[in-house]
Amino acid sequence: MSFLTGKRNYFDCLRIASCLLLTSAILSPASALAQSSADNARVEYVFKRGDTLIDLAHKYMRKRSDYVAVQRLNRIANPRFIPVGKTVSIPFRLLKYRKSEASLSAFRGNVSIVRGGQAIKPARGLDIAEGSRLATAAGSFLTLQLEDGSRISMPSNSKMRLTRLRHILLTDSVDYELAVDNGRVRSKITPFDKKYDRYRVRTPVAVSAVRGTDYRTRVDEATGTAYSETVEGAVDVAAGDSFEGARTVSVPAGTGAAATVTGDLETADLLTPPEIIDPAKVQSEEELKFAIVPRAAASAHRVLVSSDAGFVDIVAEKLSNEPTISLPGIEDGRYFAKATAIGQDGFEGMPATYSFKRQLSTLSGSAGKGDFGYRFKWVGAGKGKRVYRFQLLRDDKNAIPVIDEAGLTKDVITLSDLPDGEYLWRVGVTQYSSDPEDKHVFQKWTDFEKLTVAG
Repeated sequence: MSFLTGKRNYFDCLRIASCLLLTSAILSPASALAQSSADNARVEYVFKRGDTLIDLAHKYMRKRSDYVAVQRLNRIANPRFIPVGKTVSIPFRLLKYRKSEASLSAFRGNVSIVRGGQAIKPARGLDIAEGSRLATAAGSFLTLQLEDGSRISMPSNSKMRLTRLRHILLTDSVDYELAVDNGRVRSKITPFDKKYDRYRVRTPVAVSAVRGTDYRTRVDEATGTAYSETVEGAVDVAAGDSFEGARTVSVPAGTGAAATVTGDLETADLLTPPEIIDPAKVQSEEELKFAIVPRAAASAHRVLVSSDAGFVDIVAEKLSNEPTISLPGIEDGRYFAKATAIGQDGFEGMPATYSFKRQLSTLSGSAGKGDFGYRFKWVGAGKGKRVYRFQLLRDDKNAIPVIDEAGLTKDVITLSDLPDGEYLWRVGVTQYSSDPEDKHVFQKWTDFEKLTVAG
């Protein structure tokens, strides 16, 4: 080795060490690891007539002097003369970029957004920049939309960081990266049309990369295992913090990959969508209820409810190992439910999506003897005009009613001079929607109740 070569290598090492010290001083260990790993990628640039390495650095590199690093990397003798058609490798870390942003499309509940140590009050349409930390509490949800139309959704009890939101000038490409520290994130990524478009999701034990797909990332809080589950498209997953030299697996639609804290990386087929019994029924009770056909391969089921088919505005969620899943009541309207099965292996399966109508309409009744006969009274809740119908039958619920009063607007009826005997009675409601655009009329009955009349 010559003296000049040795001297040059010494200063190269000194410069790299200084950069590493500076990075560790301003970033957390996890952030620094993710940042440096992402920067290891390179762009291949083909020189055109009139190009020089110095001009290229002036236009597209962060510092004009960065051409020196590119010159060394590619062993270029003269930076002012490079043959047309020569391919030059340029590290991503040297390239200029303009800042890109995410927009807060929807949120509900207790959502935390922190940027530069400052808490930011969430609001629809809020611009959220690189470096932001986001968290959702129990029963809380948020969805971000990226500049290219891609969406990132965070369900309850999740934490993530937006580590990169950039648009690279040289390649006219996007460079997105987020880190999931805990909980779950769904990525609905617009298919990329440029070679150097990048979208990566990092967890403490794995990294995944896509070019356009719909997939979920989940970090199990108890075990630290990171799950990647692909619904559409395909995902590449590597154990550790980088694809370089790591074991990598391809995860096409309908499959998943799990990376453990010990470095293991396994794939599995996802369970097929679960079957919901009568999914299109009107949800009229105080709570929403979804009955799922049980199967041995599923240890639990998850149901998400959204106001839109794309599940941007999630309004409720429940994970349960019971065949019937109950969720809190919501406002009247049209909604969408997405059901998934959790396998015995921990993977969340493929989704089944249904639309349903929510119209609160409860009804219950009571009967007793009063001063002027037998008094039947009922109560219920629901918006819109409500009209009642009362029926009293003798002995058998299939018999012709001895009393059938329709069009009742009050919540009580009194019957006198009832002969001794066994009776069955019930009350029904016809409810009109409070939405003038909704012409659908909803009807329901209480169960038959017994009444014994004895002198």
